[in-house]
Amino acid sequence: MEKKNTRNRREKIIGFIYVSVLFITATLACCFFLFYYSEGKTGTRKEFVISKMDRIREFQALQSQQLIVVDSIYRKIKAFDPGVNASYEESDIKFYLNDIRRLYDDHNYDGRYKIFNQLPNFYNMWFADRKEYWSKQQNIIRFRRNLEECEIGLQKKNDELKNRKK
Repeated sequence: MEKKNTRNRREKIIGFIYVSVLFITATLACCFFLFYYSEGKTGTRKEFVISKMDRIREFQALQSQQLIVVDSIYRKIKAFDPGVNASYEESDIKFYLNDIRRLYDDHNYDGRYKIFNQLPNFYNMWFADRKEYWSKQQNIIRFRRNLEECEIGLQKKNDELKNRKK
C-alpha cells in the first residue's frame, strides 16, 4: 500500500508542476500581448493627449467662427418682419441654420458638436414663434378695427332709430 500512496503523491506533484507551468506560460503570453500590441496600436499616451488637444483647438476655432454666424442669425430673426414680403430674408435665415446643423451631421460622433444641432432647433422654434406672434397681432388689430366699425355702425343705427321715433 505504500507504493500506491507514493505513486499518488508523485502524480500530485507532477500535476501541480504541470498546472503551474501552464499557468505561468499563459500569464506571460497574456502580458506580452496585452502590453506589447496595445502600445503599438494606440501609440504613446503623449501622442494621444496631443491629438486630443488638437481636436479641442479645432473645435474652439470652429466654435469662434460660427459665433459670428450665430450672432448674425440672431440679429436677422430679431429684425425679421413678416409683414414685409422679403422671402429672401426667410430663406437666408433657414440656409444659415441648415449650415450650422450640417456641422453636427459631419461630427455627430463627438458630443461637443451637439450644440450645433440644438441651436438651429431653438432658432427655428423662435423664428416660427415670431411669425405666429406677428400673425396673431395682425389678427387682433384687424378684429379691433372690425369691432370699432361695428360699434360705429351700431351707434349710427341707434341714432337713426332715435331720430325716427321723434
